[in-house]
Amino acid sequence: MQTEMFTNLRKVGISFINYIPWGTHICSFYETKKDLIDLSSTYFKAGLENNEFCMWIISEPVSTIEAFEALKTTIPNFETYLPQIEIITHSEWYLKYGNFQCDKVLEGWITKVNHALSQGYEGLRICGCTTWLNKRYWKSFVDYEAAVERKITQLKMIALCPYQLDKCGMHEILDVVTNHQFSFICSKYGSEHNNSMAKIDRLNLMGQMAAGIAHEIRNPMTSVKGFIQLLQGKKDLAVYNDYFNIMIDELDRANGIITEYLSMARDKDKIIQPQNLNSILNSLLPLIQANALKEDKNVLLDTGEIRDILVDPKDIRQVVLNISRNGLESMGKGGVLEITTHMEHSYVILKVKDSGLGIPEDLIEKLGTPFLTTKENGTGLGLEM
Repeated sequence: MQTEMFTNLRKVGISFINYIPWGTHICSFYETKKDLIDLSSTYFKAGLENNEFCMWIISEPVSTIEAFEALKTTIPNFETYLPQIEIITHSEWYLKYGNFQCDKVLEGWITKVNHALSQGYEGLRICGCTTWLNKRYWKSFVDYEAAVERKITQLKMIALCPYQLDKCGMHEILDVVTNHQFSFICSKYGSEHNNSMAKIDRLNLMGQMAAGIAHEIRNPMTSVKGFIQLLQGKKDLAVYNDYFNIMIDELDRANGIITEYLSMARDKDKIIQPQNLNSILNSLLPLIQANALKEDKNVLLDTGEIRDILVDPKDIRQVVLNISRNGLESMGKGGVLEITTHMEHSYVILKVKDSGLGIPEDLIEKLGTPFLTTKENGTGLGLEM
Protein backbone atom coordinates (compact mmCIF):
# COMPACT_ATOMS: atom_id res chain seq x y z
CA MET A 1 0.00 0.00 0.00
CA GLN A 2 2.82 2.42 0.89
CA THR A 3 4.63 1.72 -2.42
CA GLU A 4 1.40 2.38 -4.34
CA MET A 5 0.90 5.69 -2.50
CA PHE A 6 4.35 6.96 -3.48
CA THR A 7 3.86 5.77 -7.09
CA ASN A 8 0.64 7.78 -7.29
CA LEU A 9 2.40 10.98 -6.21
CA ARG A 10 3.69 12.81 -9.26
CA LYS A 11 6.47 15.36 -9.43
CA VAL A 12 4.93 18.63 -10.67
CA GLY A 13 7.96 20.60 -11.83
CA ILE A 14 6.73 23.70 -9.97
CA SER A 15 9.04 24.66 -7.11
CA PHE A 16 6.46 25.45 -4.43
CA ILE A 17 4.13 22.48 -5.09
CA ASN A 18 6.62 19.58 -5.45
CA TYR A 19 4.33 16.49 -5.57
CA ILE A 20 0.63 15.93 -6.27
CA PRO A 21 -1.52 12.80 -6.73
CA TRP A 22 -3.15 11.66 -9.94
CA GLY A 23 -6.49 13.37 -10.45
CA THR A 24 -5.23 16.88 -9.66
CA HIS A 25 -6.64 19.93 -11.47
CA ILE A 26 -4.45 23.08 -11.26
CA CYS A 27 -4.88 26.61 -12.56
CA SER A 28 -2.20 29.26 -12.88
CA PHE A 29 -2.45 32.96 -13.63
CA TYR A 30 0.49 34.33 -15.61
CA GLU A 31 1.49 37.80 -16.81
CA THR A 32 3.85 37.36 -19.76
CA LYS A 33 4.45 34.94 -22.61
CA LYS A 34 7.78 34.03 -21.00
CA ASP A 35 6.00 33.18 -17.73
CA LEU A 36 3.72 30.78 -19.63
CA ILE A 37 6.53 29.11 -21.59
CA ASP A 38 8.83 28.72 -18.57
CA LEU A 39 6.03 27.28 -16.43
CA SER A 40 4.83 24.82 -19.09
CA SER A 41 8.35 23.66 -19.99
CA THR A 42 9.35 22.70 -16.44
CA TYR A 43 5.92 21.15 -15.88
CA PHE A 44 6.31 18.90 -18.94
CA LYS A 45 9.95 18.13 -18.12
CA ALA A 46 8.81 16.49 -14.88
CA GLY A 47 6.13 14.51 -16.72
CA LEU A 48 8.37 13.26 -19.53
CA GLU A 49 11.13 12.22 -17.13
CA ASN A 50 8.60 10.22 -15.08
CA ASN A 51 7.09 8.20 -17.94
CA GLU A 52 3.88 10.19 -18.40
CA PHE A 53 2.30 10.87 -21.77
CA CYS A 54 2.10 14.65 -22.23
CA MET A 55 -0.24 16.89 -24.23
CA TRP A 56 0.21 20.64 -24.68
CA ILE A 57 -2.80 22.44 -26.16
CA ILE A 58 -1.39 25.77 -27.32
CA SER A 59 -2.94 29.03 -28.46
CA GLU A 60 -1.69 32.54 -29.13
CA PRO A 61 0.77 33.98 -28.27
CA VAL A 62 2.70 30.65 -28.26
CA SER A 63 3.26 28.88 -31.59
CA THR A 64 3.94 25.18 -32.13
CA ILE A 65 7.55 25.92 -33.11
CA GLU A 66 8.09 28.04 -29.99
CA ALA A 67 6.65 25.30 -27.80
CA PHE A 68 9.00 22.66 -29.25
CA GLU A 69 11.99 25.02 -28.98
CA ALA A 70 11.21 25.78 -25.33
CA LEU A 71 11.02 22.08 -24.47
CA LYS A 72 14.22 21.39 -26.40
CA THR A 73 16.00 24.10 -24.39
CA THR A 74 14.65 22.91 -21.04
CA ILE A 75 14.87 19.11 -21.42
CA PRO A 76 18.20 17.34 -22.11
CA ASN A 77 17.97 14.89 -25.04
CA PHE A 78 14.45 16.10 -25.79
CA GLU A 79 14.43 14.26 -29.13
CA THR A 80 14.21 10.94 -27.30
CA TYR A 81 10.90 12.04 -25.76
CA LEU A 82 9.19 13.06 -29.02
CA PRO A 83 6.94 9.93 -29.17
CA GLN A 84 5.84 10.76 -25.62
CA ILE A 85 4.46 14.26 -26.21
CA GLU A 86 1.80 15.77 -28.44
CA ILE A 87 1.60 19.51 -29.12
CA ILE A 88 -1.52 20.69 -30.92
CA THR A 89 -3.43 23.95 -31.29
CA HIS A 90 -6.62 24.82 -29.43
CA SER A 91 -8.61 24.67 -32.68
CA GLU A 92 -7.47 21.06 -33.20
CA TRP A 93 -8.65 20.06 -29.73
CA TYR A 94 -11.19 22.41 -28.14
CA LEU A 95 -12.84 23.52 -31.40
CA LYS A 96 -12.34 20.43 -33.53
CA TYR A 97 -16.12 20.05 -33.97
CA GLY A 98 -16.52 23.61 -35.25
CA ASN A 99 -17.43 24.99 -31.84
CA PHE A 100 -16.69 24.16 -28.21
CA GLN A 101 -18.51 21.03 -27.01
CA CYS A 102 -17.87 20.26 -23.35
CA ASP A 103 -18.92 16.59 -23.41
CA LYS A 104 -16.89 15.78 -26.53
CA VAL A 105 -13.72 17.38 -25.11
CA LEU A 106 -14.12 15.54 -21.81
CA GLU A 107 -14.63 12.24 -23.64
CA GLY A 108 -11.47 13.02 -25.60
CA TRP A 109 -9.42 13.29 -22.39
CA ILE A 110 -10.76 9.97 -21.11
CA THR A 111 -9.82 8.32 -24.41
CA LYS A 112 -6.32 9.86 -24.20
CA VAL A 113 -5.85 8.58 -20.64
CA ASN A 114 -6.84 5.05 -21.61
CA HIS A 115 -4.56 5.15 -24.66
CA ALA A 116 -1.61 6.38 -22.59
CA LEU A 117 -2.08 3.56 -20.08
CA SER A 118 -2.38 0.97 -22.86
CA GLN A 119 0.98 2.18 -24.25
CA GLY A 120 2.72 1.58 -20.92
CA TYR A 121 2.79 5.17 -19.64
CA GLU A 122 2.00 5.96 -16.01
CA GLY A 123 -0.80 8.33 -16.99
CA LEU A 124 -1.61 11.57 -18.83
CA ARG A 125 -0.26 15.07 -18.13
CA ILE A 126 -1.89 17.98 -19.95
CA CYS A 127 -1.62 21.75 -20.21
CA GLY A 128 -4.50 23.52 -21.94
CA CYS A 129 -3.88 27.17 -22.82
CA THR A 130 -6.92 29.44 -22.64
CA THR A 131 -6.03 32.69 -24.44
CA TRP A 132 -8.40 31.70 -27.28
CA LEU A 133 -11.40 32.03 -24.95
CA ASN A 134 -13.83 34.88 -25.56
CA LYS A 135 -17.19 35.89 -24.11
CA ARG A 136 -18.98 33.55 -26.49
CA TYR A 137 -17.32 30.46 -25.01
CA TRP A 138 -16.65 31.60 -21.43
CA LYS A 139 -19.79 30.22 -19.75
CA SER A 140 -19.59 26.83 -21.49
CA PHE A 141 -15.85 26.61 -20.69
CA VAL A 142 -16.52 27.33 -17.00
CA ASP A 143 -19.07 24.49 -17.05
CA TYR A 144 -16.45 22.30 -18.73
CA GLU A 145 -13.86 23.14 -16.04
CA ALA A 146 -16.42 22.17 -13.39
CA ALA A 147 -17.04 18.86 -15.19
CA VAL A 148 -13.28 18.18 -15.37
CA GLU A 149 -13.01 18.93 -11.64
CA ARG A 150 -15.69 16.32 -10.90
CA LYS A 151 -14.27 13.65 -13.23
CA ILE A 152 -10.51 14.04 -12.96
CA THR A 153 -10.21 12.45 -9.50
CA GLN A 154 -11.22 9.14 -11.13
CA LEU A 155 -8.45 9.35 -13.77
CA LYS A 156 -4.70 8.92 -13.92
CA MET A 157 -4.44 12.45 -15.22
CA ILE A 158 -2.97 15.81 -14.16
CA ALA A 159 -4.28 19.01 -15.75
CA LEU A 160 -2.71 22.47 -15.71
CA CYS A 161 -4.91 25.32 -16.98
CA PRO A 162 -3.02 28.61 -17.47
CA TYR A 163 -4.99 31.87 -17.64
CA GLN A 164 -3.57 35.25 -18.65
CA LEU A 165 -3.98 37.52 -15.64
CA ASP A 166 -4.70 40.77 -17.49
CA LYS A 167 -7.54 39.10 -19.43
CA CYS A 168 -9.36 38.07 -16.25
CA GLY A 169 -11.55 40.34 -14.17
CA MET A 170 -12.61 39.50 -10.62
CA HIS A 171 -15.65 37.52 -11.82
CA GLU A 172 -13.51 35.44 -14.19
CA ILE A 173 -10.87 34.77 -11.53
CA LEU A 174 -13.59 33.59 -9.16
CA ASP A 175 -15.00 31.28 -11.86
CA VAL A 176 -11.56 29.79 -12.49
CA VAL A 177 -10.41 29.33 -8.88
CA THR A 178 -13.73 27.73 -7.89
CA ASN A 179 -13.22 24.90 -10.39
CA HIS A 180 -9.62 23.93 -9.54
CA GLN A 181 -8.01 22.20 -6.58
CA PHE A 182 -4.89 24.41 -6.66
CA SER A 183 -4.43 27.98 -7.88
CA PHE A 184 -1.27 30.08 -8.07
CA ILE A 185 0.20 33.16 -9.70
CA CYS A 186 3.16 32.86 -12.05
CA SER A 187 4.78 36.32 -12.18
CA LYS A 188 7.57 38.39 -10.68
CA TYR A 189 5.41 38.72 -7.56
CA GLY A 190 4.03 35.20 -7.73
CA SER A 191 6.84 33.34 -5.98
CA GLU A 192 6.50 35.43 -2.84
CA HIS A 193 2.70 35.09 -2.95
CA ASN A 194 2.75 31.31 -3.46
CA ASN A 195 5.31 30.77 -0.69
CA SER A 196 3.02 32.81 1.56
CA MET A 197 0.11 30.55 0.60
CA ALA A 198 2.17 27.47 1.54
CA LYS A 199 2.87 29.05 4.94
CA ILE A 200 -0.85 29.78 5.34
CA ASP A 201 -1.63 26.08 4.76
CA ARG A 202 0.80 25.14 7.55
CA LEU A 203 -0.62 27.82 9.84
CA ASN A 204 -4.12 26.56 9.10
CA LEU A 205 -3.17 23.09 10.39
CA MET A 206 -1.58 24.63 13.49
CA GLY A 207 -4.72 26.73 13.97
CA GLN A 208 -6.95 23.66 13.93
CA MET A 209 -4.77 22.02 16.59
CA ALA A 210 -4.71 25.18 18.69
CA ALA A 211 -8.50 25.46 18.47
CA GLY A 212 -8.77 22.03 20.08
CA ILE A 213 -6.38 23.09 22.83
CA ALA A 214 -8.40 26.30 23.37
CA HIS A 215 -11.52 24.23 24.08
CA GLU A 216 -9.59 22.22 26.68
CA ILE A 217 -8.37 25.42 28.37
CA ARG A 218 -11.85 26.94 28.47
CA ASN A 219 -13.35 24.03 30.45
CA PRO A 220 -11.15 24.37 33.58
CA MET A 221 -11.46 28.18 33.36
CA THR A 222 -15.24 27.83 33.63
CA SER A 223 -14.79 25.66 36.72
CA VAL A 224 -12.37 28.14 38.31
CA LYS A 225 -14.79 31.03 37.71
CA GLY A 226 -17.63 29.02 39.27
CA PHE A 227 -15.63 28.32 42.43
CA ILE A 228 -14.58 31.98 42.72
CA GLN A 229 -18.24 33.05 42.48
CA LEU A 230 -19.05 30.46 45.15
CA LEU A 231 -16.39 31.92 47.45
CA GLN A 232 -17.75 35.43 46.80
CA GLY A 233 -20.99 34.37 48.46
CA LYS A 234 -19.29 33.51 51.77
CA LYS A 235 -19.60 36.33 54.31
CA ASP A 236 -16.32 35.50 56.04
CA LEU A 237 -14.49 36.07 52.71
CA ALA A 238 -16.19 39.39 51.87
CA VAL A 239 -12.94 41.22 52.58
CA TYR A 240 -11.47 39.55 49.47
CA ASN A 241 -14.32 40.55 47.11
CA ASP A 242 -12.20 43.12 45.27
CA TYR A 243 -9.64 40.41 44.51
CA PHE A 244 -12.37 38.00 43.46
CA ASN A 245 -13.77 40.62 41.05
CA ILE A 246 -10.34 41.17 39.51
CA MET A 247 -9.89 37.40 39.07
CA ILE A 248 -13.32 37.05 37.40
CA ASP A 249 -12.66 40.03 35.11
CA GLU A 250 -9.36 38.49 33.99
CA LEU A 251 -11.00 35.11 33.40
CA ASP A 252 -13.74 36.81 31.35
CA ARG A 253 -11.11 38.67 29.32
CA ALA A 254 -9.19 35.44 28.65
CA ASN A 255 -12.43 33.69 27.72
CA GLY A 256 -13.25 36.56 25.33
CA ILE A 257 -9.90 36.11 23.58
CA ILE A 258 -10.52 32.36 23.24
CA THR A 259 -14.03 33.00 21.84
CA GLU A 260 -12.64 35.38 19.20
CA TYR A 261 -9.83 32.97 18.39
CA LEU A 262 -12.22 30.05 17.91
CA SER A 263 -14.45 32.14 15.63
CA MET A 264 -11.39 32.83 13.46
CA ALA A 265 -10.31 29.17 13.36
CA ARG A 266 -13.80 27.86 12.58
CA ASP A 267 -14.75 27.15 8.98
CA LYS A 268 -17.92 29.06 8.15
CA ASP A 269 -20.18 28.55 5.17
CA LYS A 270 -19.97 31.61 2.94
CA ILE A 271 -23.01 32.80 1.01
CA ILE A 272 -21.47 34.71 -1.88
CA GLN A 273 -24.03 36.67 -3.87
CA PRO A 274 -24.34 39.92 -5.85
CA GLN A 275 -24.86 42.86 -3.50
CA ASN A 276 -24.82 46.63 -3.85
CA LEU A 277 -22.56 48.15 -1.21
CA ASN A 278 -24.61 51.36 -1.13
CA SER A 279 -27.73 49.45 -0.06
CA ILE A 280 -25.79 47.76 2.74
CA LEU A 281 -24.35 51.08 3.93
CA ASN A 282 -27.78 52.74 3.92
CA SER A 283 -29.21 49.93 6.05
CA LEU A 284 -26.32 50.22 8.54
CA LEU A 285 -26.32 54.03 8.74
CA PRO A 286 -28.95 54.35 11.55
CA LEU A 287 -26.96 51.92 13.72
CA ILE A 288 -23.64 53.72 13.11
CA GLN A 289 -25.28 57.13 13.70
CA ALA A 290 -26.80 55.93 16.98
CA ASN A 291 -23.34 54.96 18.22
CA ALA A 292 -21.93 58.30 17.09
CA LEU A 293 -24.67 60.47 18.66
CA LYS A 294 -24.19 58.84 22.07
CA GLU A 295 -20.63 60.21 22.04
CA ASP A 296 -21.43 63.59 20.42
CA LYS A 297 -19.86 62.61 17.08
CA ASN A 298 -21.09 62.83 13.49
CA VAL A 299 -21.36 60.47 10.51
CA LEU A 300 -21.35 61.55 6.86
CA LEU A 301 -22.33 59.03 4.15
CA ASP A 302 -21.57 59.91 0.52
CA THR A 303 -22.39 57.12 -1.96
CA GLY A 304 -21.47 57.30 -5.62
CA GLU A 305 -22.81 55.20 -8.50
CA ILE A 306 -21.29 51.73 -8.17
CA ARG A 307 -21.88 48.28 -9.65
CA ASP A 308 -22.90 45.20 -7.67
CA ILE A 309 -20.12 43.05 -6.20
CA LEU A 310 -19.92 39.40 -5.10
CA VAL A 311 -19.74 39.27 -1.30
CA ASP A 312 -21.10 37.51 1.75
CA PRO A 313 -23.67 40.07 3.06
CA LYS A 314 -23.08 39.16 6.72
CA ASP A 315 -19.31 39.45 6.38
CA ILE A 316 -19.33 42.81 4.61
CA ARG A 317 -21.80 44.22 7.17
CA GLN A 318 -19.50 43.11 9.98
CA VAL A 319 -16.49 44.66 8.24
CA VAL A 320 -18.25 48.02 7.85
CA LEU A 321 -19.47 48.00 11.46
CA ASN A 322 -16.03 47.09 12.85
CA ILE A 323 -14.20 49.74 10.83
CA SER A 324 -16.82 52.37 11.68
CA ARG A 325 -16.72 51.60 15.40
CA ASN A 326 -12.92 51.70 15.37
CA GLY A 327 -13.08 55.10 13.68
CA LEU A 328 -15.59 56.45 16.19
CA GLU A 329 -13.53 55.18 19.13
CA SER A 330 -10.42 56.93 17.80
CA MET A 331 -12.05 60.40 17.78
CA GLY A 332 -12.89 62.92 20.47
CA LYS A 333 -16.20 64.78 20.82
CA GLY A 334 -17.25 66.60 17.66
CA GLY A 335 -15.30 64.18 15.45
CA VAL A 336 -16.60 63.31 11.98
CA LEU A 337 -16.65 59.83 10.43
CA GLU A 338 -16.84 59.94 6.62
CA ILE A 339 -17.99 56.87 4.65
CA THR A 340 -17.80 57.09 0.85
CA THR A 341 -18.11 54.78 -2.15
CA HIS A 342 -17.08 55.26 -5.77
CA MET A 343 -15.83 53.39 -8.84
CA GLU A 344 -12.14 53.33 -9.71
CA HIS A 345 -11.65 51.67 -13.11
CA SER A 346 -13.59 48.39 -12.68
CA TYR A 347 -13.21 48.31 -8.88
CA VAL A 348 -15.71 49.38 -6.23
CA ILE A 349 -13.94 51.50 -3.61
CA LEU A 350 -15.16 51.85 -0.01
CA LYS A 351 -13.45 54.53 2.10
CA VAL A 352 -13.94 55.07 5.83
CA LYS A 353 -12.17 58.18 7.14
CA ASP A 354 -12.10 59.47 10.72
CA SER A 355 -10.66 62.64 12.27
CA GLY A 356 -8.69 60.82 14.96
CA LEU A 357 -4.95 60.97 15.55
CA GLY A 358 -4.22 57.99 13.30
CA ILE A 359 -1.99 54.97 13.84
CA PRO A 360 1.51 55.65 15.23
CA GLU A 361 4.09 55.27 12.47
CA ASP A 362 6.05 52.60 14.37
CA LEU A 363 2.93 50.38 14.48
CA ILE A 364 1.89 50.63 10.82
CA GLU A 365 4.27 47.86 9.68
CA LYS A 366 3.00 45.61 12.47
CA LEU A 367 -0.67 45.82 11.47
CA GLY A 368 -2.24 42.37 11.34
CA THR A 369 0.01 40.94 14.06
CA PRO A 370 -2.15 38.80 16.38
CA PHE A 371 -2.84 40.42 19.80
CA LEU A 372 -1.35 43.77 18.73
CA THR A 373 -3.81 46.53 19.65
CA THR A 374 -3.82 50.20 20.59
CA LYS A 375 -7.10 49.79 22.48
CA GLU A 376 -7.17 49.48 26.24
CA ASN A 377 -9.72 46.64 26.09
CA GLY A 378 -8.95 45.24 22.63
CA THR A 379 -7.75 41.72 21.87
CA GLY A 380 -5.85 42.52 18.67
CA LEU A 381 -7.35 39.53 16.86
CA GLY A 382 -9.49 41.48 14.42
CA LEU A 383 -12.21 39.98 12.26
CA GLU A 384 -11.92 36.64 10.43
CA MET A 385 -13.07 36.79 6.79
